[in-house]
Amino acid sequence: MPRIPVVFSMLLLNSVLCIPSVQAAWFPQQDVLTVAHQKLLEGSSAESFDAMIQAWQGKPTEEQEANLNALLNLAVTEDCGRSLDATRFPAWLKSLTVQREMIQNQSQVLPKLAITGTSSKQIKHIDFIRWPQEKVLSASPGRLSGDYFSIETKRLEKASSAGLYQLIINTGDGEEFKEWVILSPPKRKQWINWVDSRTWRIEKNGLPDKACPTPILSMNIYDLNDTSWTPLWTENVDGRLPTSLPEVDLPDGRYWLSVGIIESRWQGELSVLDIQSITRPVDHTGDSFK
Repeated sequence: MPRIPVVFSMLLLNSVLCIPSVQAAWFPQQDVLTVAHQKLLEGSSAESFDAMIQAWQGKPTEEQEANLNALLNLAVTEDCGRSLDATRFPAWLKSLTVQREMIQNQSQVLPKLAITGTSSKQIKHIDFIRWPQEKVLSASPGRLSGDYFSIETKRLEKASSAGLYQLIINTGDGEEFKEWVILSPPKRKQWINWVDSRTWRIEKNGLPDKACPTPILSMNIYDLNDTSWTPLWTENVDGRLPTSLPEVDLPDGRYWLSVGIIESRWQGELSVLDIQSITRPVDHTGDSFK
């Protein structure tokens, strides 16, 4: 399989992606990796995505994986990934999200993965498999309220890596929905860190993707003794992200504070979230935390 250097291919794509009618005749071979490039150049994101899936199934080399990751990132800039996947949810599946989170407390970083959504049918079981057969998640979800369902890992040894995954959802009456999911590499840099118990710093994370929603800062305060981890107070902010807590009306006591930055994109109808969170215990006395 011929290899296209990542830097060269990205320059090539950036130079002509804006011309949907371009004829990519300079591709002499038609293996799936070059087809993925060609279809993106021709403005067919869904066909390009299908070719990316086939390329990941073919056990790509390290160089080819880097090329596929760069190609996916470029494809998302068109419309934040909404045109990537032509797969439509069945009528009973209203929404679906793959959520990858890195939680940093005062002593360690804890990777986490969750599958959430809404369904008019009872969800019996969900599998999330790193292709071809590594089960990252396999569980029966509970309904939290109304039609909302959720499953999550208790703890992962490492962040879910870039590559191809298969999501399989089975309902209580025997229906099944399958979806291919391609994850990009997890962020290497932690770009939110504590300053003190009520303030934090947010590092610059490159240029924002104008096709996608702006990042959201999610602030949550929990009761340390509540094992359900239902927030006592929560606030989400987009646009200009704050770096300190506002005034919070809570009784004096010891709490758990979590602050996270949420980045979102799409894969067709599927929502993909990447979250970096920092957490710590805090004491609330009077009108402040410390």
